[in-house]
Amino acid sequence: MAVAFIPLDKAYLTAIWLETLFYGINICLFGSYVYILRFRRTRKITPIIFWVAVLMFCFSTTHVSLGFYRLIRGFIDLRDQPGGPGAYFSDVSTPPNVAKVTIHSINSILGDSIVVWRCWHVWGGNWRVCILPSLLIVASAVCGFAQAIIFAEAKSIHSAFADELEKWNGSLFGLSLVTNVVVTTLIAVRIWFMHREAAGVVGPFRYTKVLVLIIESAMIYSAALVIEITLYFIGSNAFYIVYDPIAQLTGIVPTMIIVMSVLGLTSSDLEAHASATGGSRSTRLSTMRFEDRRPAATVTSFPGLTTDTTTSGFSYPNTDDSVVDIRKGREDKVHA
Repeated sequence: MAVAFIPLDKAYLTAIWLETLFYGINICLFGSYVYILRFRRTRKITPIIFWVAVLMFCFSTTHVSLGFYRLIRGFIDLRDQPGGPGAYFSDVSTPPNVAKVTIHSINSILGDSIVVWRCWHVWGGNWRVCILPSLLIVASAVCGFAQAIIFAEAKSIHSAFADELEKWNGSLFGLSLVTNVVVTTLIAVRIWFMHREAAGVVGPFRYTKVLVLIIESAMIYSAALVIEITLYFIGSNAFYIVYDPIAQLTGIVPTMIIVMSVLGLTSSDLEAHASATGGSRSTRLSTMRFEDRRPAATVTSFPGLTTDTTTSGFSYPNTDDSVVDIRKGREDKVHA
């Protein structure tokens, strides 16, 4: 069966099944985030980041619940109505569908904002880099809320591919894709330059860095948007199979970025760890036990994140100071 001719009811049933699967991943990830904050936190995060993560999870929960409600409504309650389930799912003006569209837009805006925040952090707090992505997010918000209004008023339109809706859907999907492509490129370029500056250090993190880059720059979400836009503009009902699960990805990817920031597993943290452990012989000598007269080391403060006095697994004392302490110890023995 050609992709373009998948029946709407079959596409919607598959979409809700996949969204439920992604929602399970979302639950595990959010639960891990709460556990880390409660029991294993090494860094304090600003309240706004925490509440954004909570809001995204709540919106994701509401979205999958509305999808399940529409599933029951279409396949059970209205299955004997003219047109069957397909007629119900094609009506874009029903309140549950309008609510889903609105929630999808809000979650997308919040998720894109987290990715832009990460871009600002990777670029060392350079706000000029984030001007274009921020403007794109504002434009996406305008199109998203306008789309919800158009859907609510489209009483006579029974297709998401109608000409009246295509310009709003296309604008929203396109702006979201451009935002993520721009931010992904900015983060990837910055991380590449960071790695190039530390080219002399070859640590065990070569493949880990690739995985971190994929997650940190939201490449997964960008790839899903490309598939979604392609299926929408060719008029395939398979578009729904991607559209609903993406509502969970908008919460999964940003939460993964937040968790990585809290645990110190971002690209900058791995680069610092590789520099501290893979350098010269004097660096390796610093792991030997000598009396340390310096105050306890503290974790570096990051933009958007405040820190305790507890050191994380990726924070190390200054290696040059450690070498000085070794030399002082040797001189004391000679004078003795």
